[in-house]
Formats: sequence, structure tokens, C-alpha cells
Amino acid sequence: MEDLLNKAIDYGLRLGAQYVEARWQIDAGRVVGLRNGQFEFSHGYKWGGVAVRVIAGGGLGFSATSKLENVMETVERAYKLAAAGGRFRKRPVALDGGKPAKLKYTIPDFVVEPLELLRELDSHVDGGVTMRRFVSSVWTTEKFIITSDGGYVYSKIPRVYVFALFIKHAPGGSLQRDLFAGGVSLEALRNFEKTVEEESKKLSVLLERAKPIAPGRYDVVFSPEMTGILVHESVGHPLELDRIMGREGAEAGESYIKPGDLYVKIGSDLVNIVDDPTVFDTYGFYLVDDEAVAARPKQLIKGGWVVEHIMNRQYAALINKRSNGGARASAFDREPIPRMSNTFLTPGDWDPEEIVRDTKRGVYIASYTEWNIDDVRYSGRYGIFEGYLIENGELKQPIRGFLEVDTPELWSNVDAVGKDFKLYVGTCGKGNPMQGVPVTMGGPTFRSKSLRLT
Repeated sequence: MEDLLNKAIDYGLRLGAQYVEARWQIDAGRVVGLRNGQFEFSHGYKWGGVAVRVIAGGGLGFSATSKLENVMETVERAYKLAAAGGRFRKRPVALDGGKPAKLKYTIPDFVVEPLELLRELDSHVDGGVTMRRFVSSVWTTEKFIITSDGGYVYSKIPRVYVFALFIKHAPGGSLQRDLFAGGVSLEALRNFEKTVEEESKKLSVLLERAKPIAPGRYDVVFSPEMTGILVHESVGHPLELDRIMGREGAEAGESYIKPGDLYVKIGSDLVNIVDDPTVFDTYGFYLVDDEAVAARPKQLIKGGWVVEHIMNRQYAALINKRSNGGARASAFDREPIPRMSNTFLTPGDWDPEEIVRDTKRGVYIASYTEWNIDDVRYSGRYGIFEGYLIENGELKQPIRGFLEVDTPELWSNVDAVGKDFKLYVGTCGKGNPMQGVPVTMGGPTFRSKSLRLT
């Protein structure tokens, strides 16, 4: 494979390209489903091939093939696309001047029987649940990336993922709870049985006891799970530099951050948010991105200020920066674009219980049922799955309702950040064609003052 990729690089350069990148990727695994304790489906898959990116004539071309005998034709196609596109660009495509990585790394494989795993989890579901469903995916991603400017990276990473869905129907309505777990080892599933048991029990309790909240403004204490979705949607996505520059405008949306005003203050001095793919045993783990750039922690927000963006080499060059290893492709036939990995609010110095005790009139939101946020990631609406009134520092009546908040309002009103820390698993969608990549999101408990609940 190394010889084939090197031949592709050489051929692209002979055609006249200024830059050539060849990536071989194979994803192979098995997906299993269980519904109400009964086997639902199982299928194995193996999907892979070679992708080529070329810069030529001021344009960028991308092409991919699953047939190794067609790699040179793929190089030609990418070259022609780049040259044709370059004729219509006002500004030629360029990459940053960073030095690509040279690295080989393999994460130890593990053995797990997905159906047995799901049956064990199913045995922990509370009997009051009306419908329960589990899906597990166990797979390995193997990649080899070579670039014409010296990048040389081989990686092999196994992953396990579990999705759980619980629905409870009752005369007064219904309630749904989604759970996710995953990582690069079976350790990532530790204690998930306990989570399944605890969360499935809550459906009956909350359906019976939760009351609609009186609309108004409350001091809101957020659990680490809520921290995760808020960080991911209102900070991670809008700080992807391709969104800021408008590429995603007709697809996943744009950003409240604008190209002429990249470094703005959106939060209080207590708000520090990081995206770090190097955290081991996380679902979003990697050491080198899909442009052969070494991964590192990205300090997205420091003291409430935007100080860094999630970048690939092309968009880093537009702002005279070096890529911070944020380029990811979900499969061999997808182009590397700026993506999140493990995105989180960093811990502060409050005990989580102390934050609640310090809150005189407020709401504690433990988890959510749904979320909606506008195309520039400014105005969001989050449904409450599990929430409680706080009166004089104590958790009281379970409530249901919605948080409606603007991004600067949410983060600027933060006045307490906990010492605790937890990450939650997700699959992040973006791009056209769509790309779903493994990520985690989370952080500590935190409080934001005077937010609107309905």
C-alpha cells in the first residue's frame, strides 16, 4: 500500500500539481441490534479505498475510489477538478506552512461479542419501560496517509459504541431517554449497566411527578451531561473555521463568529473550553489528523475569549496560522474538514453540591430530551428530561420544560464552575456528503445566572 500511495503522489506531481495527498482507509466491523430483549439484526461490513487530494492551478480537487487498480485515474480526476475549480477562484487555494507528522501507532485490539453485551445491558433495564432498544457497533479504522510535503502516518484504532433507547408510555403522556457509550477499549463501557438501570427507572418517576415549570428567569445549574451538549453546539461547531468562512453555509450552517472578528468575548472569566483529541480511551481519540498533522489540545475559549479555532491546513492558511490537527474524514471517500473531537469545559474550584447549596432560587438540569439551535449557533432551545427546582439550596419538585438561551447570555452569566468532570459520547454530523465522526463532550457542573425557562 505504501508503494501505491507513493506512486499516486509522484503521478500527481508529474501532472503539475503543487501538492498531493493520498489516504488509504479501511473501516471494518459489526453492528447488532436488540429490541425488547429480542434479536433484531446483525450485519458485518468492510468499506475502504484510496482518497486523493490535489492542489493545482489555484484549486483544490478531491476524488476517491474503492478499486486499487483505479488509483491513478483517481489522481487524474482530482487534478482535473482542482485545475477547473481554480479558474473560478478569486484567491488560490494554499496550505499552511506547517511540517506534517511522521508517525505509526496502533491501539490494542479487544474482543467482545456485541449480542452478549447488549443482552447483559438489557437485563438491567427497569421493568416499567414500555419499549427498549439497544444497538452496538464494534469496528476498526485503519489508515495510511502520505503527503507530497513529507507527511507519513499509519494508524489502527478499534472502537466500541453502544446506543440505548427507552420509551415509557402512560395515560398522561410519554417520555423518551437516549443513552450513549463508547471508546477505544472496553473500559469505556465500565459502569454503563448502572447508568442503564438508573436512567430507565427515571422515566416512570418523571412521568408521574414532573410538573411544568412556571415560565420565567432562573439561576440554572447544569450537570456535566448538559455541559456537553451546550459546549458542543454553541461553542464547538461555531468555532470550526470552515463554518466561519462560509463553506458550510448551505449545509450545516455558519457561525456567530465572523471572518473579520475572529477573537471575541462570549463568556465570563470562568469559561475555559478545550477540544483535545489526544485524551486516551475517548470516543473522539486520535493522535494525527487526516492531513497528517499532529493532534494537540486546542484552547478554544480562555477566560471567556475565543482564542483558537478548529482548523485544517487550508483554512489555517487563510488566517496566517498553522493547522492544529482538526481535519477529520469519516470514511475513505470523504474529504478531511475541520471537526471536533473531545470538546469540554475545563473544571473550576467549586464542589458540585456547593453550587446547588449556593443557589437560592433556581433549577438543576440533569439531562435533556431534545435540542434545537439556529444556523449560526446563536439561539438555542433545549428540552428538559430530568430537572428539579432549587429552593434555598435544596433540590425540590421535578420539573419539565425548555431552556431558551442565546450563546453569549449562557456563557457570560457563568459564575460557578465545578471540580467534577465527565465526558459523554456522541456522533457529530456535518458536511455534504454527510460525515458522522465519533466525538465526546462534557466537563463539570456549572451555574449560569438568570436564564429563561418556559
